[in-house]
Amino acid sequence: MTVQPSPAVVAAQQAQARLDECLGNSQNFRLEAGAGAGKTYSLVAALKKIISESGPALIHAGQQVACITYTEVARQEIANEIEEHPAILVNTIHGFGWAFISRFQKTLRELVAAHEPYSEAIEAAGGIQDQQVDYNLGFFGIDEKRITLNHDDVPRFLAAMLANTKFKRIFKSLYPVLFIDEYQDTDPLVMSALADHFFAPGDGPITGLFGDHWQTIYRKDHALLDLPNVERIDKGSNFRSVPVIVDVLNRLRPELVQEVNDVDGQGEARFFHTNLFAGARVDSRNGKQELPEDSHAASIERVRQTLKDEGWDFDPARTKILMLTHNAIAAERGYPNIARIFDRNEAFAKKEDAAIAFLADTVEPICTAYKAGNYGEMFRLTGGIPTIRKTADKAQWQADMDALIALRDTGTIGELIDHLKGTRRPRLSDRVVHREDEIAKLGPEPTEDEPKSLKRYRELRNVPYRELIAVTDFINGFTPFATQHSVKGAEFENVLVILSGGWNHYNWPQFFELLTTAKITDKNTGGFHRCRNLFYVAVSRPKKRLAVLATQALGNAAMEAVTHLFKTENVVALPM
Repeated sequence: MTVQPSPAVVAAQQAQARLDECLGNSQNFRLEAGAGAGKTYSLVAALKKIISESGPALIHAGQQVACITYTEVARQEIANEIEEHPAILVNTIHGFGWAFISRFQKTLRELVAAHEPYSEAIEAAGGIQDQQVDYNLGFFGIDEKRITLNHDDVPRFLAAMLANTKFKRIFKSLYPVLFIDEYQDTDPLVMSALADHFFAPGDGPITGLFGDHWQTIYRKDHALLDLPNVERIDKGSNFRSVPVIVDVLNRLRPELVQEVNDVDGQGEARFFHTNLFAGARVDSRNGKQELPEDSHAASIERVRQTLKDEGWDFDPARTKILMLTHNAIAAERGYPNIARIFDRNEAFAKKEDAAIAFLADTVEPICTAYKAGNYGEMFRLTGGIPTIRKTADKAQWQADMDALIALRDTGTIGELIDHLKGTRRPRLSDRVVHREDEIAKLGPEPTEDEPKSLKRYRELRNVPYRELIAVTDFINGFTPFATQHSVKGAEFENVLVILSGGWNHYNWPQFFELLTTAKITDKNTGGFHRCRNLFYVAVSRPKKRLAVLATQALGNAAMEAVTHLFKTENVVALPM
């Protein structure tokens, strides 16, 4: 008996056939693959096809297929799948960009000289002569022998070189085929350079873009990019979720209908709301009609208990709770002092504060990589592999990192920063150094006319560092798609999504209302698309069970959208 392929497999095969046709016709393409579609599978399959058909010829000609990824984890996954084949160069945008631009030292010096923000430092260093330009520290610096580039300089200078006819020709001669994974997250300058200088004139390498514009992390890049001479291929498959969840996704996104893999798969997709709450709700600048703090916590616990009674297993290995917006329950989250110090949640929730940003985006990922034994990732985050000439150098590195890890558990934020001032592993950001210098000049005690920002910083230094870890965990849980990508691409058996007020970039009642009214204006389009993308990524994580809880009051138009997405029988008014 012949087993027929599932609808998802059929849709995937159709998309792959179109992709292969584009490669055969030297046609640029964009594979638009929704959540659970198997984007990486399509990318790897295309690479294997090129290896099979053209691998030896590419090697003989001294050429490679360039495959640019967004993260080191993705790079390693793809490289493993193709067994590190020499005809394929898989690298992150920074790794790839630096490998290309570093060979053109004279041009790099010219680009540095023309970059206005560096003019003061260049003048102070005596100007640009014939210094070696390096990129291994991640911050800009210049002296009489060397220039070091900032992280952002790599894509910036790569984009500038791609606008030059000479470098375009060199690029294409080295990389006749270019694949970009997660194209929607690619640096805007690089993507614009490709569109203007490769796609529009039609004389660049064959380029394949793989991604999903509904999963973008750039707040302003909401619409599908209008890229000239790029064939669009929709991959209408979902290999992750059961039909009832895919139905929600298809109603939310009817222009990219997904076919399921298991048509008989059982699961659930429900939406809980708190419109029955009869007490006084809370209105703030960042959230209207929110539940009071105690009722907010009680509503989450009530939904959790309801789901547990119905068989949900809340073991973290099986169930993920996504907090998509900030709320006032900082004490139970584990960072009461940080919440008290800052007047606005955004200062730490959006990492507007210099110290919070440095510790959350630099120190914590480095410590995570070190504890996991992922030293390659650790050195990448610190800016490059250090100079280790003897065993003592290695021992010192280990001792410094062990001390850093210990301070995370027992020390204050100030003690950890003081440790980093001594070890420079990692080097403090310029903004934190500036804060430290200001405090050093003013003395250990605050003065009457001291700026409020410095007073806050003094208080922050005395906070146990474990609160910073809790803040970072919370940030990564409620905005994983904006910076850390800790959830995007992941999947879980069950997912509970909490939609609350408290962050002005996400207005959930308005989002659902606009789904019904479609009254998208210049004023609200940014907020609508931010909510849409975050909501889409969150509700597409589960394999079997999805539950959503909205703690703000939802009006009639909003409830109409909720009912359309989840259907009447799956919309539950939570008893309050």
